This record gives sequence, C-alpha cells and structure tokens, in this order.
Amino acid sequence: MKINTRLFTLALYASLAAPSLALAADAPDPGKAASYAVRIPVTLAPDAPLQRLVLPAEALVRLQNAGYADLRLFNAAGQPMPMALANVAAETATQEQQVKLAAYPIVGAASAAGLEGLSLRIEERQGRRVVQLNTGGGATPASAQKVLGALLDARAITAPAARLTLDADLPVGQPVSFNVQASRDLKNWRSLADTVLYRADASAPVASLGNNSLELAMVELKDHYLRITWGDATVALRGATLVTSRSTATRQRVSATMAAPALTHPHELTFALPFATPVAALKITPQGSNVLVPIRVLGRNDRNQPWALLASAVVYRMTAAGKEQASGPVELQGASVREIKIEADLKTPGFAAAPEIVLQFEPAQLVFLASGQGPFTLAAGLASSAGATGAFLPMASLIPDYKASQENTLPLASVDVSKVDVTGGSSAAGPLVAAQSPTQGIPTRSLVLWAILLAGALALGLMAWVLLKQTRQAPGQGQ
Repeated sequence: MKINTRLFTLALYASLAAPSLALAADAPDPGKAASYAVRIPVTLAPDAPLQRLVLPAEALVRLQNAGYADLRLFNAAGQPMPMALANVAAETATQEQQVKLAAYPIVGAASAAGLEGLSLRIEERQGRRVVQLNTGGGATPASAQKVLGALLDARAITAPAARLTLDADLPVGQPVSFNVQASRDLKNWRSLADTVLYRADASAPVASLGNNSLELAMVELKDHYLRITWGDATVALRGATLVTSRSTATRQRVSATMAAPALTHPHELTFALPFATPVAALKITPQGSNVLVPIRVLGRNDRNQPWALLASAVVYRMTAAGKEQASGPVELQGASVREIKIEADLKTPGFAAAPEIVLQFEPAQLVFLASGQGPFTLAAGLASSAGATGAFLPMASLIPDYKASQENTLPLASVDVSKVDVTGGSSAAGPLVAAQSPTQGIPTRSLVLWAILLAGALALGLMAWVLLKQTRQAPGQGQ
C-alpha cells in the first residue's frame, strides 16, 4: 500500500495547489505592456527630461483600480518610467459684467459747506426720486437749494466691483474733484475712490484730462449705497456704469460617451460600468422633445450590496424659440461604483427610450521622467488589479527641490488616440463605453477558476475511490 499512499499524497498536493496555480496563471504581469487592456502611443515634448501627460478618456474608461494603480508608462525597451500622479491645475477665468446705475440728485441748502456728518433721506417729487439732506432743522425753500452730489443704489450688486465710470457733463475750463463713498445706512460713509476731471473744450463731450473710470479695488457693494460728490462745481451727473468682475476656477472635465443601455422599464435603467475610475458626473439627456424627468441616481459595487443614493436631479430636453435646451450634468462627487441605477419619478411617464449618457471624469495627469528611447506607450487597465499597488512616486521624489504646483509648469506630452491598441481587438475602442448588464452571469475568470477547483476535487475523489477499492481487494495486507 506504499505506492497507493504516495499516489494519494500526490493527488492531495495537486488538488490543493490547483487554485494557487490557476491564480498565478491568470494574474497579469504589471511590468509588461501586453498585460494591459489598452495601449496608447505617447509623443514627448522635445528636450525635456521631466514632462507631464493628461490622461485621456481612452485610458480612464479601462482602469480597474479606483486609485489608478493599473496605469503605466513604458519606453521602447518595455521598461516602466518613474512617474507621479497629480491633479490638473484649474483654469482661472474672469467674467465681467456692466451694470447701469441711475443717479439720484442730492439737494440741500446752497450755503451747505459739505455733506460730512449729515444723513440723507429719499423723497419722491413729481414722479422723480430726490435725495434730501437730513439736517434736523427746518425745511429749506426750493429757491435756496442746489445739487450737492448724487446717490446711486448698488444694493443689488452681488459680485465684486472693479471700477465705476461716470456719465457726467462738466463745466468748461474748471477742474472738478469727484469723490465716491459707500454706506449701508445713508449716514455713515467710507471713501472708495476719487479722481479729478477737466474739460478744456466746450465741444468735447467728455473730459479731456483725467480718467472718468474710478478703480474700486474689487469692493463688495451688496446692500450699499454709493454717494458721489464734486464740491461747488456745476455738474450734471446722469448716472454711472459699474463694472463687476468675478473670477472662477474650473477644470475641463474628461468625457466619454456611453452606448445606450437596454431600457426594460420606463422608470428604471440599470447598467454596469466596465471600469473603477471615480465618476465626477453623469450628463443624462432624455430622448425626444420637451421631456422633463425627475430622477434619482443610485450606485453599488456588488449585486449583493444595497443600492446607495448618489444624487437627485431633474433631467430635461426642451425647445423654446427654436433653440434646444438640455439639463446639465448630475454631480456624483467622484463616486467609484461598478453598477448604476437611474430611477425616474413614478409620477411621470418616465423614459420612452434609453437616455443619452455621457460620463465625466475629473482630469488627472502623470508627471514622469522620460528615460530610455522611444516610442513610448501609455498602458491602462489590468484584469486583476483590485488590490494592486500603484507605481507612483511622491512628487518631491520625482522633481528636485519641488515647490507646490510646480508640475503644472512642465512641458506637456501628448497621446495619439487615433492609434489605440486594445487587447483582444475589442469593438469598444476609443472613449465609447460599452453598456453592460449588471445581471450578466459569472465572469469568465471566475468560471475558469471554479472549473479548475472542480477538476481538482474530482481527481481527489477518484484517487480516494481507487485507494478504497484496492484496500477492499487486499484485506489483511500490511503497509
């Protein structure tokens, strides 16, 4: 029975080793470009050892690790290059807007020395708004009154004020000093700006000397009045143009179109994502015209998990005055999920057809050291990378004497997305994301692994049966 025991031991070892061998054979090698789902040619900027590369949608829609661990950059010798992962710097845009402000004359006694320490009150006179000095004394006859300045209502201005342009008629040959002040209560004033204007020629409509635009240094004017005074000069101020300026920092997101998923129910659309890259937003546009659907977007990573609410929104497509309008993206805040469900409000007809879906990703970039010879290749997407560790270095290790955001000043390499090499010749080449059903059976890799495990168990059972049969045929024999 020694031979049978040895055979039994070998069979036991083989059955126990089968899963490990199957996993080892199935695990891709992250050090080889051929192991990745997609390979994209990279063109380097000339004469720059350190460069950066903005990741294209073709790479983002194939990553299987939410931390971008299955991403590499190879040279012609197949060597991975040292690299770091960074966000793309936001682009700052300045938006200016002009606001016309009407001027309400401030009238008071002709003998008034100035407006300091005096409060104002607004009156209506024959359909015209007039600002009157509140001196606490008796009323001043109209014949003894003069225009001492003007009041502008800036309470509705919410954006920072950049400058104020005066629209005024000036006396000829007389320098005029203008002062602009602000107040919330028409009593306590603070100075904002001043200028001196001079009109030399009576035929000139504006001042020939001085600048009639006063810089306001981005002051906040919400809930404020403006007061403009000009001393004893005879000035007709018709109004002013206030220029507001607002700076916005935005990142141009990377987009990929999803093939239309199968719609089996007008109030529910469920599909799987073939990648793990965090999704910033979904742009969901209903089919048809004049359609409005309140929706909820839910997500999960496994069919055994409960659905989690990611966002609620109203999506629409409408035509007004011959111009089509569509809803903006539904923000998902960088959710990394493998299955998504879109629920339409049951109080509406829902979707007549699957809506158009565009995936949006926050832009990311690789900062790398261009070592070795070209051509260079960006590789993305490993079949088994859930627990993979990325090859990213700290930015301070890659860039000598690193300073914050220094990577954004590096030369920019480019990718040629027209020459994408997809493993297996997948028809989903490019940024188009194939729609997948979340109920599509067991993955091929799991089937292969279960088949190997089952074969090992059958081999072990067969050997046990052979040993048992031989033992019964030769009773009483020793080992």
